[in-house]
Amino acid sequence: MANELQDLPLWMTEKPVINKTKEFIQFKGQIKQCIYPNMLASYAEEILNKIESSKIHKVVYGFDMEWPVTYNRKSNKTALIQICIDHSTCYLFHVYHIIKLPSIFVYLINHPRVRWSGVCIKNDFLKLGRDFNVDVSGALSNIIDLGTYTNKVLDFDSSTIWSMANLVQQLLKKDVNKDGNIRISSWDNTTLDQNQCMYAATDAFISLILYERLKKFDKEDELQIN
Repeated sequence: MANELQDLPLWMTEKPVINKTKEFIQFKGQIKQCIYPNMLASYAEEILNKIESSKIHKVVYGFDMEWPVTYNRKSNKTALIQICIDHSTCYLFHVYHIIKLPSIFVYLINHPRVRWSGVCIKNDFLKLGRDFNVDVSGALSNIIDLGTYTNKVLDFDSSTIWSMANLVQQLLKKDVNKDGNIRISSWDNTTLDQNQCMYAATDAFISLILYERLKKFDKEDELQIN
C-alpha cells in the first residue's frame, strides 16, 4: 500500500460491519432477459436509443459475463452477457445458443460513447471476440478496470490485485454473495432460475456502483453518471 493508514480516507479505515452482519449487495431493479437473436437486437437497440438520447458525452455501464465451468480447464463458450445501465435496469443476454451476434449488438459493444466498468473485463471482451469471431477493439479501448482504477484513485501500489469481493468490502463495507453452487452452475441453460438471474444482475450492478464510488475520489475523471 503506497499510503500510510492515516493518509487514507476515513471510510477506508473504518472497520467493516460485514464480518457480523454479512450484508450482501443485491440488485433491486428490473432484470430484462433475452434469449433469441431478434430479442438481442431489440434490447441492443433499446440501449442504443438511451445512449443517443443522453446529454452525457460518455456513459458508464457495468459489465460482466458468465460461462459453464468445466474441470478439464477447457474454456466453454460465453453463455451470458450482463449489462447494467443504471440502478434500475440490468440486461441479461443469453448468447450460448446463438451462432452469430446481431450486428447491432456488436455495434453497442464497440460504441464510442460507452465505457465498460468491471473487474478484469478485458479478458471477458477478448473471450467474447474469440467465441463469436467479432471485433471488440472499440470496447477494449473503453474499459474501466476497477482494480487498476482503485490503485490509481486511492494511490495503492499498481501491482495490487483486487477481486470484486475485496473491492466491495473495502469500498462499500458490504459483501458479495459468491455462492459456489450458483457461480459454477449451468449458465448455458436458457431458463435460468431466480438465484442465477439475481447473481448475474448483481455482478453487473456492482461493477457500476464501484465505479460510482471511486469516481467521487478521482479529480481527473470528468465523466458524469447517467
